[in-house]
Amino acid sequence: MSAGAKDWFRQRASAVLLIPLSAWFLWAGVSLAGADYATTQAFFGQPLNAIAAVLLAVIGLFHTQRGADTIISDYVPGEAFQKFLVLVSKVGCTLGALVVIWAVVQSF
Repeated sequence: MSAGAKDWFRQRASAVLLIPLSAWFLWAGVSLAGADYATTQAFFGQPLNAIAAVLLAVIGLFHTQRGADTIISDYVPGEAFQKFLVLVSKVGCTLGALVVIWAVVQSF
């Protein structure tokens, strides 16, 4: 499988995985509407909700980074600038995922 085909497959697979996770997030948001901090913390302190939150963030940020990489490679001129922007995108998405994981771990 070529590199382009792998990227295409990864984007589609992550998009499919995001569908049920997004539905869970919508349900969680509606369920927690008007809830106080302690209730919200208890909700995300439950293992299944914590796992869903981490998966949503990690897969969502992976999907975002893959999409940004595609846009950068297609529309940004100059190979050096492309590499710089891809690096910034990877670092930003990785840091975002780590922050979410840290926040969820703190709820336990």
